Amino acid sequence: MLSRRFEFASYGETRSFLDGVAKVSEAASYYPNLNFGKTYASVTIDADGKKLGPEAVALAQQIDALVPEAN
Repeated sequence: MLSRRFEFASYGETRSFLDGVAKVSEAASYYPNLNFGKTYASVTIDADGKKLGPEAVALAQQIDALVPEAN
């Protein structure tokens, strides 16, 4: 399982990030679990108890790239 919490200064930034996650998830046909509030979003990529494959790692990298200062 890969999990990361992202913090934002405003709801607008959070929403923009979530929209970006939706785009990369749709493109990859791989959907992470999301939990979010006004100024944060937590993303979890789980393989249902199995080993994470390269597509999961690639998705995590794409999500990280949505917030360059978080890298």
